[in-house]
Parts: sequence; C-alpha cells; structure tokens
Amino acid sequence: MPDSMPPPPSWPSPDLLERAESGWERFQGRGAGAEMYPIDSFGHERHPFLHRQVRDIASRGEGELTAVVHEEHGKRVTRVAYVKAANGIEWSTAADNIQAVR
Repeated sequence: MPDSMPPPPSWPSPDLLERAESGWERFQGRGAGAEMYPIDSFGHERHPFLHRQVRDIASRGEGELTAVVHEEHGKRVTRVAYVKAANGIEWSTAADNIQAVR
C-alpha cells in the first residue's frame, strides 16, 4: 500500500502490529500463569476435561463437556464451553466457568 493512502479501517495500526510482534498478545485472554491447550484450525481446544463430567459454576448445572471453542464476538475472541446434561439438554458457558466433577 502506498504511503500516501491511509490504511483501510479494518487494517491493524502500526502500534498494534508492533505490540503483536513483541509478544503483547500473550497477555490477552486468560491471565498470567494460565495454561494454554492446543487449538485446531477450527478453533476447537483440546481441553483436558473433554468428554468428562463437569460443573458449570455459573448455572450449577452438570454434564459432559463436549467442546471448548474459541469464537469471535465482535473484536474479541472468547473461549466458550459446550456442556451436555444427562437428559440431553445442551448449553454453553464461559470456559473459565467449568470445573471437573469429582
């Protein structure tokens, strides 16, 4: 792109590109010290609780964790957990809201 033309609105700013190159994106999302699990090309995370019984601390519901997906919501990417109860009802919650049932 020529220097005389302004970048398109969706183009990242030079400051953002510089921060990304320096590793700034590592501090986004799950906080310091949080583990990152492998993510496939579709945004599915290989979470250690997959296909295990979990509890959603927000709703207090329990069921099998069927997926953790990184989804775009506006300009942010969020981790969404999908849980299926024994009665077949499925719901989603923030991935940070799940814990293993003992």
